[in-house]
Amino acid sequence: MKRMKRRFRMMIGWILALCCVFGTVCALAESGETVSTEASPAVPAQNETGESEAIDRDAAEDQMPLGVSDLIVQQQIAKQGDAEQTFLNARQEGTHYVDYGFGSIQYIQGIYSVLSLYAEVPDYAKPKHAVMRVSYTASDLILADHSSLTFSLNGTPFYSTYVQSNAEQTSVVLYVPVPAELMMNGFNLLEISAYIRLTDDEGCSDDYNGANWVKFDETTCLRVSYELSEQADELSVFPYPFISKMDPSGAACAVAVSDAAADDELTAALNLMAGFGTALSSKNDVDLVRVSETERNRIIYIGLLDNTPKHLLSLLEQDVPSSGALIQRVEDGEKEYLLVIAKEPDALLEAVQLLSDSNRVSQLHSRTAFVSVGEARDLVNAGVQSSLAVEGRYTFKDILGHGASFVGPFHQSATIYLPVPEDYALSDKGKFTFHIRYSENLDWDRSLMTVYWGSSVPLFSRKLSPEGASGETVSFSVPADAVAVPGTFLTIAFDLEVKDLDCTPRQLNMPWAYIAENSALYLPQGERAGLSLSNRPAPFQMNSRMNKVLVVLPEQADADELILAGRTVAMLGAGSVPYGSLHAVHDEAFNEEQHGDSNLILVGKPSSNHLIAGMNGSLHFKYNDDLTALESSDRLIFNEDYAKEVGVIQLLTSPYSVNQVALVLSAAESIGIKALIERISSDRLRWALAKEAVLVDAHGQAESYQFTTSAAASYEQAAPSFSQVLTENREPLILLLIGFGSILLVFIGLIIVIMRSRRNNKREKD
Repeated sequence: MKRMKRRFRMMIGWILALCCVFGTVCALAESGETVSTEASPAVPAQNETGESEAIDRDAAEDQMPLGVSDLIVQQQIAKQGDAEQTFLNARQEGTHYVDYGFGSIQYIQGIYSVLSLYAEVPDYAKPKHAVMRVSYTASDLILADHSSLTFSLNGTPFYSTYVQSNAEQTSVVLYVPVPAELMMNGFNLLEISAYIRLTDDEGCSDDYNGANWVKFDETTCLRVSYELSEQADELSVFPYPFISKMDPSGAACAVAVSDAAADDELTAALNLMAGFGTALSSKNDVDLVRVSETERNRIIYIGLLDNTPKHLLSLLEQDVPSSGALIQRVEDGEKEYLLVIAKEPDALLEAVQLLSDSNRVSQLHSRTAFVSVGEARDLVNAGVQSSLAVEGRYTFKDILGHGASFVGPFHQSATIYLPVPEDYALSDKGKFTFHIRYSENLDWDRSLMTVYWGSSVPLFSRKLSPEGASGETVSFSVPADAVAVPGTFLTIAFDLEVKDLDCTPRQLNMPWAYIAENSALYLPQGERAGLSLSNRPAPFQMNSRMNKVLVVLPEQADADELILAGRTVAMLGAGSVPYGSLHAVHDEAFNEEQHGDSNLILVGKPSSNHLIAGMNGSLHFKYNDDLTALESSDRLIFNEDYAKEVGVIQLLTSPYSVNQVALVLSAAESIGIKALIERISSDRLRWALAKEAVLVDAHGQAESYQFTTSAAASYEQAAPSFSQVLTENREPLILLLIGFGSILLVFIGLIIVIMRSRRNNKREKD
């Protein structure tokens, strides 16, 4: 026992001795480094040439040692100098360039993800240089040595880099040269493919974690410098240069009419503004003005010959025809003009319809064109643009040119943009038929297909099954709660789950699902429920054409009232095609018998637009007796100054026709008119245009109000036929029949047993 205690004590002693030796060595090593730095704030060091170099102790302590991936990324960033200079030179040298951005912050997450950016190169541009400025922040948990970004243009990869992260979450900025020779006129697809890992293990942990993210800042963009092509001087590239990639909002452009501002000239000018609606859907800075009231350098003038200023007539290189209209591009010093002049009022509208039709404009390979009255008569009378729009029947081949594939595990989705008008709403008669097939290695308990109207309204969901893997047809109608919901696209999603999936890149092409190209959609035009500003452009558009629209302006409309009218029509004309029905009159020329059956747009101050004053009793927000301020009501009490300055947009049933509507944009003073212009000119600010009335003040605040109760539209459906009931409820009926048959057999068996029992009893008695 004593010997064991002695051995135990010796063992403890040896352990303590070893610990002391180890601690002393570590302390000496640490002391040696500390002393060398603390002995002198800047220790002289000898380089290869024998010169002394000073080392900043604080910087040495604060600087984190660089890892392999950090060194690689820093070397790559150092090589971006030329690309960065190219990016900056476009602005400094004043060359033509366009920035294509995402418009907002973008996030990517997961092991593998792709971010897409579309860049449209117009016909008047020849790309010379392109640089991608990438500003991103990455999760500091990712493995930088195993994570990368790969850039490709139109399917061709051209650059890859490691992902750099840091704990401070400051943005990493890269300038990536983009091969301009890969770009083409039309749409170009630039993709950023990200492979982001948190661990170097195989398995699904990275995909489920959520910490493998990269955030791309709003400043991320593709800058393309270009030269003007030979077509840049032709009418074929209209609306360039008045609206272009360099000036997408038309800030330097004005659509001008003569100072006389005849109704026919206003009608033609407003039709042109409606045609601009799609190009100006994000931001509209184009002014509708009298020609003498603008200082802008790009002017589209629309006028009758007798009302046109002599100065503009002197710029013409051709004579105005006696019948028809002349369209000509001319320059006058720094100003660029597109002159549309005619002797006949109908010819002005004919010329504007030509300029609004891209198919016809693309044929004008000169600076001058003549238009005859009646050239578009067949298109006007047709009333529609295609048989597809008439019938509402589409297939995937009509829409995409092919079927739709969904490849890879987990949630896969695709957006299908439909060839329907902007004013489209779902009808209760709509029907969807999808011919689908999918891989056979799915987890059938968790795999399904879901179809959404837009991005958030579910229409249908179905579990995938082993029986349907080789091919099945999925058909469904529009659910009752989705009837009358507006929209222009479908979202189709497949959740493709596989049991025990090993998440490695080589397995990303499995599993899969496919929708065949003969899958069909029947989408007849439905009616939107109730009156609401959020339903725009309905009812001012129908089947993509302006729908019996009449704009009523004050006889002496001021500059702000003209601008408000032009930008309102552009907003409601977004997505429309030419050859619709849109006219303009001054309030004094309004005739109820002639104009009453129209969808009215009334613009201006009630003191100057007599039609607004006459409708005052019907408005949701009424003006006082002298029309100098809005009047308080049981709905809202107005401050005295606020009532004078606030602008109001009101949508109501037309007092002249119960089948039409009136949209009134008014304010007692010019400050309110300016507030309305600011609100409707930007897609970012149009969010408040909802319900039946919107108040907009000079500070940019907007509030929406509802005055009538509008329940969702109810649709009377005919009673289903007996055959329809059998078809739609086939499986439950079969089960019901089997159940009844079983009960009947049991009942018959009981009767037979009872009858035999009675016979036996009778025989025994006999």
